[in-house]
Amino acid sequence: MINEIRNSIEHSFHRYIEELSQLVSIPSISFDNFDQEQVLKSAHEVKNLFIKAGLQQVQFLTPKSGRPSVYGEYINNPHQPTLLLYAHHDVQPPMRESLWNTPPFKAYLNQDKTRLYGRGCADDKAGIIMHLAAFKEFQKLSLPHSINFKFIIEGEEESGSGGFKELLENHKDLLKANGVIIADLGNFSKGVPSITTTLRGMSAINIELKALKAPLHSGSWSGPLPDVGEILCKIIGGLTDDNGNILIEGFTKGLIPPTEKDLESYKSLNMTEDTFRKESGMLDGVKLKCKEEDILTTLWRKPSLTVTAMEVGSKKNGGNVLQDTAFARLGIRLPPQMDATYCTQLLISHIQSKIPYGVKANIVAEDGANPFVTDTSHPYFEKMEKAMTEAYENKAKIIGCGASIPGAELFYKILGEIPILMTGLEDPECNAHGENESLYLPDFKKGILAEVLFFRELSL
Repeated sequence: MINEIRNSIEHSFHRYIEELSQLVSIPSISFDNFDQEQVLKSAHEVKNLFIKAGLQQVQFLTPKSGRPSVYGEYINNPHQPTLLLYAHHDVQPPMRESLWNTPPFKAYLNQDKTRLYGRGCADDKAGIIMHLAAFKEFQKLSLPHSINFKFIIEGEEESGSGGFKELLENHKDLLKANGVIIADLGNFSKGVPSITTTLRGMSAINIELKALKAPLHSGSWSGPLPDVGEILCKIIGGLTDDNGNILIEGFTKGLIPPTEKDLESYKSLNMTEDTFRKESGMLDGVKLKCKEEDILTTLWRKPSLTVTAMEVGSKKNGGNVLQDTAFARLGIRLPPQMDATYCTQLLISHIQSKIPYGVKANIVAEDGANPFVTDTSHPYFEKMEKAMTEAYENKAKIIGCGASIPGAELFYKILGEIPILMTGLEDPECNAHGENESLYLPDFKKGILAEVLFFRELSL
């Protein structure tokens, strides 16, 4: 049976690549300063794919933000379990387009046909096509006791899922299911199937300091006047110690360290400093902020600060100027058991207490995301491990992830304490969120097969 499914996927694979390539061609960036008509165009493309696949009740579910999620369902047997399949159709900006080897919104297949390049091809438009392809391949089996399917493809995950809670609450009955598969993560490495069980949350703020009505000649005015660029750098530098530990008093309240079982699982992944350096693209001579044996616990189970944007004047037009304003966007990833709202307020209060000379500050908190831990005791996890191991011909791993997916906790809280299985098609080489994002196609095929086998297992 598995060879027949594998052959069927192989036969149809070029069409799945074409569908993915069409989605990649749409720059569906959900941040406010980009064209939101492209997000709507992307939603329409997903809707058309749903209709073409034979899904029923296909419709937009649109929160106040106006960025639509796309819903569809296929009810085979009301007495059988129902799976809710999640992915998102919005993407990150292309970042520095000059560093892309090919146009970011034109899918490009490399010479040996192992990787497909383009923004969103791994995060997360491949998740959409994986779900749809697995559904279509599963339907070919014509099992008498088939499970039921519901699809929800979000339109604003990359910009923080600000309206997703509202959407889930407003459509709770429509989205009711026995389990959720979130296809928005990845494998520990190429060919190593992985189920993610912990996610870090996210606390993020935008801060702007202002001291002058306008920029001034630095020779004529600097010295007596506060330099907002210098002040901002000092504030940010004081948030952590040399090892990256957060120095805000009370910030790690409630933090729970990994269990012995967690640590054993992390150790079994055999992460080395050499591997981590290669996969992350660290330059020679640059040192890690932790020991080799602590890489995964630091990545998955400790808070970490990132300065994601900073502006004081401009690199292109830098001159001898005392700037009037300085801006930065700060994000802190939060490990399990930390609360995003609490941490964001602590961060803001700490920064406000460190601003000298009466400099004016405008600090705006973004919508945060709480960390998430899923309960792996549910039978669905064992069935998914079995399906992934069989599809990849390699034992499935239980891993953590340093990223955030707001929907994971929302599904659990709003739809009930149902199993949340977090999978996906990213790998350490895919460069999601960076330039030259790509999808490893052999794992794309195996990911489709794994879902088909999982659906089959639930239908027996």
